Amino acid sequence: MSFKRASAALGMAAGILALGTAATASADVAGFYKDRTVTIVVPAGLGASLGLYGRLLAEHWGKHIPGNPTVIVQSRPGGGGTKGAAYVYNAAPKDGTTVAEVLAPSVLAPILRNVKFDATRFQWLGSITQRPSVVSVFHNAPATTLEGVKKTEVIMGSTGFGSETYLMPKLMNHLLGTKFKIVKGYKGGASINKAMAQGEVHGRMNYWTGWTTIKNDWLKTGKLKHLIQYGPRIPELPDVPSIGDLVKSEDGKKMIDFIEVCELIGMGFWVAPEVPKDRVAALRTSFMATMKDPAFVADAEKRRAPVAAISGEELVKLVNAGLKVSPELVAKMKAAFGFK
Repeated sequence: MSFKRASAALGMAAGILALGTAATASADVAGFYKDRTVTIVVPAGLGASLGLYGRLLAEHWGKHIPGNPTVIVQSRPGGGGTKGAAYVYNAAPKDGTTVAEVLAPSVLAPILRNVKFDATRFQWLGSITQRPSVVSVFHNAPATTLEGVKKTEVIMGSTGFGSETYLMPKLMNHLLGTKFKIVKGYKGGASINKAMAQGEVHGRMNYWTGWTTIKNDWLKTGKLKHLIQYGPRIPELPDVPSIGDLVKSEDGKKMIDFIEVCELIGMGFWVAPEVPKDRVAALRTSFMATMKDPAFVADAEKRRAPVAAISGEELVKLVNAGLKVSPELVAKMKAAFGFK
């Protein structure tokens, strides 16, 4: 046999072996997930947009995962998403049957505070959409413009230290001179919205999808006054300034870039580092297949929930790059946020 013919035969054999190995791996994954339940842990209450997206995925994902498992959601709120993340990272099964939805600011927590997980080790499956954000006040707040909140105290609702509902108003006080008083301890975005309607607080930071999916009537009736936006630009708000354009200092811009990692991750989902790679690969593939499912897309449109999916592989690059910050900048951010 000639050298060329022998090489071709060897190549064909290797290809057949690779196909056989892939088929075996796929069968193994399908066999594992058959008749099992996959739990999506939502690190917040189910009444806000995070819960809406978690339920939306759960309703359509199972038919795309090999073995067609049942998919359910479980709420584990607290700590700006850190309690749910710590549970999945440390205590939940590591076999691919527990998936975490991310409340994006929790990925910043290991750098700023003492939490029991490392976000750079998350195995990302994908994101349904990025989540540009706004800082807004109710129409009857003591001040309803950016210049106004630099002169008048305005009360902002927050779920806690780890949440952007705390981080962004606090950073605005530091970088822009606003006079926000932050009241922490609300159980979720729905609780803060209720407090705004009752006059208990005047405003909050929120993801734009949080308004379009849950309180679209407030947008339509002009009950919200938006002070700044950040993350990807929001086409519906061409006249609302981006905080990145207002901040002039180099350190300030780096702080904004760090926070905006949350907006770029958006509605992301991940599994623990120990989950077997073949199951991670299957979950990633099935996640992206769900994003293209006509039934999923139609359901998302009906709920006014934007879909612009990002793959798990892209999220890994995005998060690892975004979380590379110098110790000096970390120290300055901790001082700005009041963290030890």
